[in-house]
Amino acid sequence: MRNALWLAVGLLCVFAWRSEAQPVPLTITCSDSSGRPVPPVQVMNGTIAKATTDHDGRRVIEYDPRRIDGISSQQQLFTYAHECGHHALGHDFRQPFNISQEQDADCSGVRSLINRYGFTDYSIGILEATMRGLTSAYARHLPWRPRTYNLEDCLPSVISAREAARRSAETSADDCGVHNDGENAILSQNRDRRGIEGAYSVGNRCAREVNCTFTVEVGTLPDAAADVGSWRGFRAQKTIAEQHRLGPMAAKAEFRFYATVDAIPADESVDFRVLTSCR
Repeated sequence: MRNALWLAVGLLCVFAWRSEAQPVPLTITCSDSSGRPVPPVQVMNGTIAKATTDHDGRRVIEYDPRRIDGISSQQQLFTYAHECGHHALGHDFRQPFNISQEQDADCSGVRSLINRYGFTDYSIGILEATMRGLTSAYARHLPWRPRTYNLEDCLPSVISAREAARRSAETSADDCGVHNDGENAILSQNRDRRGIEGAYSVGNRCAREVNCTFTVEVGTLPDAAADVGSWRGFRAQKTIAEQHRLGPMAAKAEFRFYATVDAIPADESVDFRVLTSCR
């Protein structure tokens, strides 16, 4: 039994060693914007990979299969994935690619490395650093002109955070403050019914901090209007202004106050509402 256990452990170790030893491929499966396969074509010109067309006008990727000292296999694979991105995005080869197209192809390549080969945010960060560190002697093997690499901006986690920030920026500060007068509560009331302790709850739905002024209007409301949930006929008698700073995505917090009214007309009751203004 013990020998069988050690044999199983040994087989697992051999399998793990072989998995770690698997070489990084030079090419990936590639398709154009119409879903047609883009075949690889071997050349011996020293360029790692280049998206182009053959004599019949069909999209291909020329690549040099030789390993290059000073350029890692991950960099070579990324270059091929980048060139595949030009095909997948339908870029026109009759004119040089602009910076925006190169960045789009970078992101297409990064997505391929993540989805097909399990690259992580960390490994993409390392890849970006090594691409930025290539000297001119090594950069001549690349199919594009020297430029700045921004691979981390292609990461899904970074894109999601950026989109959330954009949506938050498009939301006005006033829309960030979350308050519902239906949640207001009168916690206690004096014997003469003119003084109340009230509570209201506010939160922040945005991913940025906001400073809000909450104007509490205390007055009387006809009982008939209160029964149907309407503020028709509400008469404010006292106003209380409170300042509150709400952190990003803050859950609702309760704030309390005490106020009195001068008089309560017949068939009316003390009530309050809250007006919100944020910046």
